[in-house]
Amino acid sequence: MKSIMWISAVLSVTAVFGYADCPLDHLLIGCNPDGVWGTKDDHTLFLDCSQKYRHSDPEHSGDPTWKYWHYPMYYNARYQRYQIGEPGFDVFGPEDPNHMLQGLAGVDYHILIECVSISPGLIARDPAGRQLDEPGDTIDHSMLSESHLHVQYRWPLSGDEFDPNSLCWITYRLHDTLADDQLYASSEEVTILFFNDPPPGDLIVNHSVDEWDLSRFLRFWLFDEGGRNNDYYERADINRDSRVNLLDFSMLAQNWRYSPPRP
Repeated sequence: MKSIMWISAVLSVTAVFGYADCPLDHLLIGCNPDGVWGTKDDHTLFLDCSQKYRHSDPEHSGDPTWKYWHYPMYYNARYQRYQIGEPGFDVFGPEDPNHMLQGLAGVDYHILIECVSISPGLIARDPAGRQLDEPGDTIDHSMLSESHLHVQYRWPLSGDEFDPNSLCWITYRLHDTLADDQLYASSEEVTILFFNDPPPGDLIVNHSVDEWDLSRFLRFWLFDEGGRNNDYYERADINRDSRVNLLDFSMLAQNWRYSPPRP
């Protein structure tokens, strides 16, 4: 019920005050990831992750703790499922011109939010009933009447069926699908985790640490600007010191070929 009550409160507040004080987490859609105009990524989409896992502590669910590398879910006895009402999506506004999309949605660009991968059984659903539950499912963000989009995540298992070792996820990517004159290149993938932290080094979230994770890790080798905005290079910066280096590699190596319990 927590998620439903939060969404009701948010709708009441935003009707009067706008979205600035929304208590829920959102991924912000923007362009120019490095924030510097005149570089090669000017027309590349990205999702800012600064709020990702902000409300990850179930003991302090309304506080900005960033305690875990996953979101908890809360059991709803009425519907016999686990759920949480964040994170959603929004866009950078004029207060951040270095990341704000240029032009008009649906005219100069057309942004789709694509589900790249998702745990079997997990459902992502917005208030209008648009649903993501399979790879390839999309939400047409540029066709929404408001850019501020809430998403509820549902795991339809009863309390008796729930495995406390569950690790589930959804991975998103942004695309500009304007047919005639595509303005933006697609974004990098962003993964949201629920229930449990993955083991250090499981970067692509497949319940193991293997060559796929190593390949992802090497993409960020020696990068030194990690932080909340990029979720520490999607967890490649394992110790969260803003750098991807031998310290992180040693933590990945400790879990090499390790597979945690499956849900």
